[in-house]
Amino acid sequence: MIKLRLLPALLALSFTSFAATDPNLLRLVMPDAKVVAGLQVTQTKNSAFGQFILSHMQVEDDAFKRFMTQTGFDPRRDISEIVMASNWEQATPQSRWLVVARGTFNRSTITTAALANGGTTTSFQGVEILTYTPPVPQENQNGIAFFDASNAVMGDIASVKAAIQRRQTNAATPGNILAKVRTLSAKNDFWFVTLVPISEFANAMPNANLSSAMKGNLLAAVHEASGGIRFGDTVNISGEAVTRSDKDAQALVDVFKFVAGMVQTNRQNDTTVNKVATLLDTLDLQTKDNIMTLSLAIPEKQLEQILDLMRQGPGPARKKPAAPQVN
Repeated sequence: MIKLRLLPALLALSFTSFAATDPNLLRLVMPDAKVVAGLQVTQTKNSAFGQFILSHMQVEDDAFKRFMTQTGFDPRRDISEIVMASNWEQATPQSRWLVVARGTFNRSTITTAALANGGTTTSFQGVEILTYTPPVPQENQNGIAFFDASNAVMGDIASVKAAIQRRQTNAATPGNILAKVRTLSAKNDFWFVTLVPISEFANAMPNANLSSAMKGNLLAAVHEASGGIRFGDTVNISGEAVTRSDKDAQALVDVFKFVAGMVQTNRQNDTTVNKVATLLDTLDLQTKDNIMTLSLAIPEKQLEQILDLMRQGPGPARKKPAAPQVN
């Protein structure tokens, strides 16, 4: 049965991009946000790489397919811009999250489908909020509100109501973190800023090995991070890590160089590794005091080739030349 809880996945399917963020979207973000990320969906969908991603994107969830059929809403087509934010009070009642989206929403059909599948509606300051009861009693109740046919906000009920209040009062854009957001979003199609140490994301990782690695001393030294991706004929990736000290920043650079060196060493053993190694030739790593920056430029066509190879699985190792015969 389709419930409103499918809406986070529904919006997540449109994570194909982001550029200069509309201040009206940022105004809805909670003032104590510690993690903010954004996507300019329309701009990226119009890029060659966006078209490549969409051509390979498959919706596998049957309930989600039924939801799209019932509502006529397809996030891959109907979402144009997204901002996501959290105060990252992990595993506490004070934890809040919010997704602000711009696009094309048929409110009546979405509401009808949600109500037919267990959702409820409440009114707050003249705005209807679609809600659902989470399967785990301890979880916060979540919901979604449509301001009009083009703007929606989704999150835990407290955050949705607070966003409605900020919109109604035309509140100023909150938080120091958003100053950095404006700079990043003007230069990138996808961007993120976190004031949360990277190691705190470990428990959210689905892979146990990755989770364990993120709890290591090196990543625990990263107190803040930000980055972005700009799509085009060349895909440009940039990032910045603020560490505890200049020594930690240099240690982070050394690790990146070590990994890049390992890839270079094994480039002859696998087709995919060989292509990745070629791309790493453009990796630029710098430090200034306790800050590490990186940049990487990848030709869009090569990125498509790598993704195709990754779907196909590891390439065969190249055979070593036969040893010369000794007579």
